[in-house]
Amino acid sequence: MAIVVAYTAQDSGASALELAAVLSRSTGEPLTVAVVVTTPHAAGAAEFVDGDYLGPLRDWGESVLEQARTALPPDVEASFVVRAASSIPAGLLELAAEVDASALVLGSSSKGALGRISFGSVTDRLVHSAPLPVLLAPLGYRPTPGSRIRRVSIGFGGSAGASHVAAVGAAVAEALGASLRAVSFAVRPPKRIYGSVEESADDLVVDRWVARTTSALRAQVGAHDAALAERLARSLVVGEGVSWSTAIWDVEWSDGDLLVVGPSSSAPAARLFLGSRASKIIRSAPVPVYLVPAPRAG
Repeated sequence: MAIVVAYTAQDSGASALELAAVLSRSTGEPLTVAVVVTTPHAAGAAEFVDGDYLGPLRDWGESVLEQARTALPPDVEASFVVRAASSIPAGLLELAAEVDASALVLGSSSKGALGRISFGSVTDRLVHSAPLPVLLAPLGYRPTPGSRIRRVSIGFGGSAGASHVAAVGAAVAEALGASLRAVSFAVRPPKRIYGSVEESADDLVVDRWVARTTSALRAQVGAHDAALAERLARSLVVGEGVSWSTAIWDVEWSDGDLLVVGPSSSAPAARLFLGSRASKIIRSAPVPVYLVPAPRAG
């Protein structure tokens, strides 16, 4: 198996390559670094009379890949591919199927905030349709040299697929030799905004929310794996804030962290499909995110 990396000449490509290198060191899997060029030939259109449309595109793609070759750390094994396809998402998914990829690594849109994950058109399509795990790197992601995944955090929000996400996250942590914890986020109005709620009562509400979340985690995950449920319940960390961003940043994060997020409960079988809550978490995450496709039917 291999890890497919979507490379571009912008920071999104550099950040994706950095994350893929971290993942490769952690799993031992090689990388397939890809530049996809879009062409009407791949879309089934009639060939141009001069017959020389694809050549310059491939030359451009090779020049971009040369940047990736130069930037990739020497301890990471990789192959480099220029792929012609009707669209970038289609080309990446076709290549992932051919190399039996374990994951697809993408960068963030250059229009987003530094250190955050933002969706461009390619990313948005893939996170709603990919049949394999997708990893997203924050804009400007630059881990320390030789970095590996050291800790996997499973995002728990009580959705119907929580046990599936927990099982996948635990398997990822085991495969990477990383520690494991559960994280959840309490987003609520500002404290005492009208001076009508005392701090002790406000804290009591949070305590009850944490207790209910822990109980829900034990029940949902425990229905499939009691030992994993207890492990996650004991490790649960809750971030509190008046917005998704402040709640997520209320949790301690460090170099080597990976946040695992699951699909919407309405996601098609074996496909990604993000719900609104997951999208908000991803856009506020300060660390790389691992997106889990829905379980296969049957």
